[in-house]
Amino acid sequence: MNQLLPFKLGTEVYALELPEIQEVVENPQIHDLPGAPETLAGAIAFHGRIVPVVDLPLLLDFPAGNRFDRLIVLSDRHGPMALWVDQMCPIMTLNLSHEILSQSSSEADCIRGVLNCQGEIISLLDLDQLQAKLEQLCAGTGG
Repeated sequence: MNQLLPFKLGTEVYALELPEIQEVVENPQIHDLPGAPETLAGAIAFHGRIVPVVDLPLLLDFPAGNRFDRLIVLSDRHGPMALWVDQMCPIMTLNLSHEILSQSSSEADCIRGVLNCQGEIISLLDLDQLQAKLEQLCAGTGG
C-alpha cells in the first residue's frame, strides 16, 4: 500500500507519495529572490537551509489563484525545494499498482501516471520531470 498527499492545482488533483515529502510547513515567511523567474515565488529558511519555493500552479500553466498557507518541502533527493499549491487534501492510502490508469512520459505535464480513486482522477507528480523543467527555466535566467 502507498500513502499519498493529494493537493489541488486549479480544479485538478495531483499527488505525491509520502516518501517524496520531508515536511509540510505551515504559514512560512517567503522571502523574495531578485532576478528569479516568476515561477520561483521566493525562498524560506528551513532547518538552517535556504529552500526555494516553486509556485507549482504557475509553473504548470494553471491560472492564478489563491495559494495555500502551507508548503510541501520535498525530501533531499529532490531538494532542497518547496512546492506552493492551491489546496492540500487529507492523506490517502491505496495500492498504486492496482489504481494507475495510465503511465505518462510527457515532460511538459510533469505527470508520471494517472489514477482513479473512488471516481476522482488524480495525477501523480513526476519530480524528476519537474526538476528538469525548473533547471531549464532557471538556466535562461543565469541559474
